Amino acid sequence: MHAKPLNGNEQWVRDYNWLKQLAAMNINHPEMTTKLTPVLAAILLAGCGKPVPETPMHLAPEPVEPAVKEARPELPVDKPTAKLKTPEVSLWEAARTGNIEAVKLHLAGGFDANTKDEGGWAPLHGASGSGQKEIVELLLVNGANVNATALSGKTALDYAVKAGHKETADLLRQHGGKKRDQLK
Repeated sequence: MHAKPLNGNEQWVRDYNWLKQLAAMNINHPEMTTKLTPVLAAILLAGCGKPVPETPMHLAPEPVEPAVKEARPELPVDKPTAKLKTPEVSLWEAARTGNIEAVKLHLAGGFDANTKDEGGWAPLHGASGSGQKEIVELLLVNGANVNATALSGKTALDYAVKAGHKETADLLRQHGGKKRDQLK
């Protein structure tokens, strides 16, 4: 019994399925990687048969999930929308002045809560120094480093204590916050 010769489309499907199976096998063994690298390179360089003018949806590659999903807590945004507005105020200014909606928008948009401004201040420093307890809590929940230091070496707890914001200072301590002299 002889196998029926494959036309370009059938060959492409066969090659595609073979590559998909290879990708599905978690090939971490060095010997397998060494043997398969030239094969995969040849397939990629030479192609997989006749070009297919349009790939049917049932043959299109499936989306690949990342191996490790980044754990990020949900933001308590009051009215989530499909398209986020860009706040007109910076994250540092919003944190310092108590503009919690702008802080939420920045964080929901993927802004890093630990990014420092040109003066070396993290948003947590401004929020702590001005007694914005709710914003301090929001920043901490979203990954802000409680003991990040400004260029002066001061921490958020230093700023809260100096400004007399006892509740904010207590919240920082509950999250492991320390003053500059305690970090040395």
